[in-house]
Amino acid sequence: MKSLALSACAAIFAMLPAVTPTSAQFPDKFTNLKVLPKDISKSDLQATMRGFAFALGARCEHCHVQNPDKSMDFPSDQKETKVTARQMLQMVAAVNRDYIAKVKDPDHTPYQVECATCHHGLTQPRQLKSVLADDLAQHGAPHALALYDELRGKYNSTGAYDFGEATLNQLTESLLAQNKNQEALAFMEKNFAANHPDSVWSFHMLAMAHQANGQMDKALTDYRKVLELHPDDTWAAKQIEALSAPKK
Repeated sequence: MKSLALSACAAIFAMLPAVTPTSAQFPDKFTNLKVLPKDISKSDLQATMRGFAFALGARCEHCHVQNPDKSMDFPSDQKETKVTARQMLQMVAAVNRDYIAKVKDPDHTPYQVECATCHHGLTQPRQLKSVLADDLAQHGAPHALALYDELRGKYNSTGAYDFGEATLNQLTESLLAQNKNQEALAFMEKNFAANHPDSVWSFHMLAMAHQANGQMDKALTDYRKVLELHPDDTWAAKQIEALSAPKK
């Protein structure tokens, strides 16, 4: 049976270029293989390594030592990323063997976790919401909003991050819970500018952000849009009633 790494990368290997700069450096015999089969063929090992590179959006030198003359020292364990890669391969194998294999699939469709399942072309896979929240805490809203635009411009068609409305809705909920009202409104406005959402959830979040910032007229408009989209939304109706009531 082929190793997990080979089967996991088989599909994406077909999408990769036939030649890479390090192809000529691949030795005919391999040493220091600790997770992959020691009798793996050269073509299978190349396919596996290309699969890793594609899944992480990285090149060989991300895990392997590159000498000053640009040659690769593939057997070396000097880089911590190579040690981590082995641990990740063992983790993926355990997940597929001990958990995924036991999932009852009504369609009887075989599937398994792969490197790309989580990485999506990133060496450090993270949700966009977490990336923006950390940047916001360190650099402030203008910087985090600019980072959103930068990442969207670079990764929008890759699947590396979810740029849909749900991501910024979730971030807004978190910011409102922390009483970071101005930041919450800034991200909801970005959400509407970038995604043009028409979901009830998005208009709820926009209304709540406007309300938290004292912009009651705008909040009323948002809640009315909710009722237009979903006439049975009793919560939005109550908010409209409360906001429209004469002040005592």
